[in-house]
Amino acid sequence: AAPAQEHRLRLAQVRDAFMELPEEQRTALHLVAIEGLGYAEAASTLGIPQGTLMSRLSRARAALRAIEDGTARPARLRIVGGSDDPAP
Repeated sequence: AAPAQEHRLRLAQVRDAFMELPEEQRTALHLVAIEGLGYAEAASTLGIPQGTLMSRLSRARAALRAIEDGTARPARLRIVGGSDDPAP
């Protein structure tokens, strides 16, 4: 059996990746993957169409895969109505 420390480290990594997801994706994934709700029930709970729920789940799963693979790009803030370039 693997040492308990490795299991705890892996669990912390999964938790951190999950917490990096946007709230709407995290909530959708929680209801389906952790609470075990079906798509229709989870969509009803959130008050959204089932297609929207499925889209959020797909984006959440893709984001978690990207984090796991190390291909996730850090979020970049943009100035709305302005420029990201430094002033001259």
